[in-house]
Amino acid sequence: NFYVEIPLERTLVAMSRMDPLRGGEMDDSMDENSDPIDELIATFQGVVSQGRRKMNIIPHVATGELKENVRHLADLYASAKELMEKIEEEAHETPNASRYARSMRLCAKDFERFEEQYTRLMCREELVRYTNEADEERQGLIVENNLMAGNTSAMEAGIRRLNETTETGGVIMSDLKGQSEQLKRTVDRVLDTGEVLKESKRVLDGMARAATTNKLTTALIILLEIFVICVIFYFKFVAPGSKT
Repeated sequence: NFYVEIPLERTLVAMSRMDPLRGGEMDDSMDENSDPIDELIATFQGVVSQGRRKMNIIPHVATGELKENVRHLADLYASAKELMEKIEEEAHETPNASRYARSMRLCAKDFERFEEQYTRLMCREELVRYTNEADEERQGLIVENNLMAGNTSAMEAGIRRLNETTETGGVIMSDLKGQSEQLKRTVDRVLDTGEVLKESKRVLDGMARAATTNKLTTALIILLEIFVICVIFYFKFVAPGSKT
């Protein structure tokens, strides 16, 4: 009853490459273009096959190894159930569902027999305790997976908000850059206007000084003319001997 334990994840990967029409032999022709439903069926049949082998050896396993084998069988049963549900879902969604009708019936009957054997085996008194522990561990894993999924969703939402904030910040920065350039041009125009005003002020100051100079010159000329008239008037009419 020698049995080599293979991790469930490696088993599922290997089973996905088995050809159910060739007795479970490896099919190297399966590639990325293989039909996904056929691959699911092959994986399901491989998991059920391994589960049956596990059920055959559990009655002969030592007590110290019983817990691990029961847990592994419970995992295989849960995987087979999930694969069966996935096969039914995929087959109903595909346009040519009739193609898989016979394979689905065979898989359903195969799973019913496997489930019956699994239930009958797990009802044994010496296995019930390990079955409950396996169920509790599975429930704990489901809760952890749900928490991880929730955390992942929250992280994805946070990343989306961060990206949106970054995009908004980029738009704002672009707008601010445009406004900064506009303000710079406005300041340049104001400075140019200030230079023009300074030049105009210098011209007006020069004109004001010239006007003041002209006024003073005119006033001096008028005063000089008045003085000359007064001198002439004095010498002609007021000064002694002016009558002669």
